[in-house]
Amino acid sequence: MRKYIILTTLLLAALPLCAQENNSGKKKRTVDPDQEFFHLPDSVTDEYLDNANLPKLAKINDYWIIGVHGGVSLENGYFNPPRPVELHLRMPVYGISITRFATMMNTFPNLGMELGFQHNYEGYKFKEYEGEAKDGTKEIRKYDIDGFHEAYMEVPEVFLLTHGHVDLGQFVKINLKAGMFAGYRMNITRIRDSKFPPRDESEFQTEYAPYANSFRDTDIRWTYGFQGGAGLGLMLDPVEFHLGVQFKWGWSPYYSPDVVNRYVYRYAYPLDGAITFGVYYQLTKRRGHTRSSLRRMARQYVTEERNPEIDQ
Repeated sequence: MRKYIILTTLLLAALPLCAQENNSGKKKRTVDPDQEFFHLPDSVTDEYLDNANLPKLAKINDYWIIGVHGGVSLENGYFNPPRPVELHLRMPVYGISITRFATMMNTFPNLGMELGFQHNYEGYKFKEYEGEAKDGTKEIRKYDIDGFHEAYMEVPEVFLLTHGHVDLGQFVKINLKAGMFAGYRMNITRIRDSKFPPRDESEFQTEYAPYANSFRDTDIRWTYGFQGGAGLGLMLDPVEFHLGVQFKWGWSPYYSPDVVNRYVYRYAYPLDGAITFGVYYQLTKRRGHTRSSLRRMARQYVTEERNPEIDQ
């Protein structure tokens, strides 16, 4: 056993000697310490590099659009205590907006910011429901506010929205929006349903009828809240067509919550929407963010880097 150990030790000790003998027959390469690993031609001086006009690589989805939109308003509203309301249409809705798309934190190329103005509506419309009369029979009823069963207001408003988009191809994208809106309620119209007359006609004509087209002191004129939306965009550069749906959740009630009874908190808030169609113009060149567009951009980048335009 001791012989095997001594023999193995001698073989391992001989390996470096064999390697040194094999390398001794090869020609040694010498490296000039003054020679750089990457050496530019002598014609490329510091002054030449300072004045070179290198190509600028375009950013992805970094562009501006401006446009107009129009459509119809879908008004609803919600009440506490709950009251049955129905969704109804008002028109026209129209507006203008400008959107800046950019790559957020150099990571998210599908975001932008949209600032705009639009003429919109807010309001409510009560619907009929079946109630029980004093004698136990069923009867059709309809809620009212001051004897009016429906009301709507024109609302010029501004909005600021985060605008996200997902490009499905060269020509189609999905738009997603979320942000805030603020406006001022104007030109109110209150409507009475003749099928449901007030209990006291003389009181109605004296106290409430004069406010059919004007605001009461207890009405709240300023409105604000959350606004979101979704839709499709057709991109035929430099023009885009957007079909979208808006959603508005108002945080300012129609009237003071204690107007009916100072001890009972009763409120009514807007809960509206809109369907719009818009036409937009690209103020700057758009570069999309699909796989095919990225491949085209990569080829363009390689071409620009290999063939830079240099001013002599």
